[in-house]
Amino acid sequence: MQFYKKRDFGELISATFDFLKLYGRDYFKKYIIINGLIIILLLIVIVIGFGEFIAQMFSSNLGGEQFYFEDYFAQNTIVLIMVGIISIIIFMLLSLVSYSFPVLYMKRVSESSALTVTIDEMTSDIKSIIPKFLIFFFGMMFFIVPISFIIIGISVALMMILIGFLLIMLIAPAMLNVINFSFFHYYHTNDGYFASIRYALNAVLSKSFWKYWGSITIMYLIIQVITSVFSFLPIIIITGSEFVDSSGMDAGSDDLFGIVIISIYAISIVASLILTNLLYVNTGFMYYDTRTDLHRNQQFSEIDSIGKSEV
Repeated sequence: MQFYKKRDFGELISATFDFLKLYGRDYFKKYIIINGLIIILLLIVIVIGFGEFIAQMFSSNLGGEQFYFEDYFAQNTIVLIMVGIISIIIFMLLSLVSYSFPVLYMKRVSESSALTVTIDEMTSDIKSIIPKFLIFFFGMMFFIVPISFIIIGISVALMMILIGFLLIMLIAPAMLNVINFSFFHYYHTNDGYFASIRYALNAVLSKSFWKYWGSITIMYLIIQVITSVFSFLPIIIITGSEFVDSSGMDAGSDDLFGIVIISIYAISIVASLILTNLLYVNTGFMYYDTRTDLHRNQQFSEIDSIGKSEV
């Protein structure tokens, strides 16, 4: 599969699914093996730690006690803080693997033309970019995120005159592309953080703007349609509970109800993590589309490999 080449809008979408057909089995197998334990730890913290927290929320509401939830929070403040800290640590590990894996996997197969990547190769690549990831992560937190909030805040304020809706639809995918392009460039080159941001801005705001905007928007909509199934289940369950006589529900039923809701959300998180890979693979092909400096090199490499195979 040729990675470094110019593609039109339709080819960017089709290349994403072609990649899954060719590499999908190996890709997700390695993704689950490397990322699985971290995801399981996160789910355990969510279900056990925050599951009880959510159950108490429903217990207080169904029982009609105004200050029951406040009392529970006051009595378990230390536990909730510890669960929150553990969640942040696990989230950092999850971000490292989930965000880095698709970039490093595509980098591997694009450079080697191999159809599989070993676990050792992926774990070695991930370990080697930890310093880069931390720089990018904190750069996001203290540079990109504040700017994004300002831009989105202005767009929300302009919703009063309707133009804000158009701005949100235009700006949000473009900002996502800038972040993802800079992440790919940061991992694929020796450029620094701000140099990668500058490259991403130039690439996204080029004459290919609408092609990239449309591609990321379509992939995002596909993911949202699938994950919305899990998002609507808790709403349906909660709505159904409104018609149930709360007086007939005991504490055990309340706790079970809260656990069911948080479990569904946990499944939704796993589904979102897996499906988000589609977004990053699509971004990868958009990034490779911008690297015109490497297009001819890969064409020569493929010609050489064909010649060697014929010999």
